[in-house]
Amino acid sequence: MAEKCIIPNDWEKFLDDLSKKIKAMDEAVEIDIVAPSVFEGEEAKGLQLVGISYDPKDKVVSVFCEVLDHLINKPQEICVEDENGAIKEIRITDGSGLEHFIKFSKPVA
Repeated sequence: MAEKCIIPNDWEKFLDDLSKKIKAMDEAVEIDIVAPSVFEGEEAKGLQLVGISYDPKDKVVSVFCEVLDHLINKPQEICVEDENGAIKEIRITDGSGLEHFIKFSKPVA
């Protein structure tokens, strides 16, 4: 597995393309969100991912799930954990330096 960081100019397109891949999949994509500062050390597990996007105007990454929307303000870095060309995890560092991890139950090709 290798971590690859996405350059900021590509964030919007990368996350839009990822959302399209997720919508085209035959099965639901489940994720765990690990953001200790947001969930006070708890993890949100088994959430069905609907989409993920970056709004460059408001500088926010939105993770849309069926029962929860998770917002990451002023992202500083977006990196992906890749295994054989499939995304296993996304790590996003927000404007205050806190890390948010989006872990896919099955890698997204």
